[in-house]
Amino acid sequence: MPSSEGSILVVCSHPDDESIGAGGTIAQHTAQGHPVDVLCLTGNEIRNSELQRACKILGVRNLYESNRGDFEIDLSLVEMVTQKILESRPEVIITHSSDDYNRGHVTCSRIVDEAVEWASHTTVYENAHRVSRVYHMEINSLMTHPTTMVDISSSFDTAMRAIQSHVSQMSKINGFYHRLYDARTRLRGVQANCERAEAF
Repeated sequence: MPSSEGSILVVCSHPDDESIGAGGTIAQHTAQGHPVDVLCLTGNEIRNSELQRACKILGVRNLYESNRGDFEIDLSLVEMVTQKILESRPEVIITHSSDDYNRGHVTCSRIVDEAVEWASHTTVYENAHRVSRVYHMEINSLMTHPTTMVDISSSFDTAMRAIQSHVSQMSKINGFYHRLYDARTRLRGVQANCERAEAF
C-alpha cells in the first residue's frame, strides 16, 4: 500500500516536542487534508494526556504514545520505530536534528535514520516502505543552515494552543517555550518573507 500524498509521520522524544518543533507545520498540513501521525518515544500518564490534547488541536490522525522514561531512549527502539513507519507509511518524516544538544533528541534522530533504512528493505519486510524525505526540526537549538521553510502564518495560533496544552512543562519555565516559539517563528518568517515560519 503506497503512502498517502503529503502524509507525515512526526517522531519525537518527548511530549511537547511535536508542537514546539513542528506544530505550525502539522496544523497547516492537516488543515489541507493531509494525514499526519505522531510517534512519541517517552511519556507518562500526565504528559500523555497533554499530548493527546495537543494532537487533537493540531488535527493529528494517529498518535502513538509511550510510557518510557528519558533514559529508555536507545537504539533498541529501531525495530519499534520501523514498524510504525510500515504502519503509518508516510511520505515525509519530521524528527529531531542530530545537532541538537539534548541527548534524547540526538538519539531519536539516530533511531529514525536507522528505522527509515530498515523499513525500505524488501528483503526484510513484505510490506517495505520507502520514505521520500526526512526533515529535522528545531526545538531549543536554532539550525545554522536550514534548507526548508514552511509558512505557518495561518496556523501559528493553532500551534501555540497546542504548546499551551502541555501544562505540566510550560508551568515550570515561566513561559520560555511560548516566548521562544513566538520569537523563532517571527525570525524564520523574516527569512522566508512571510509573517511566521518553521525551519527544517
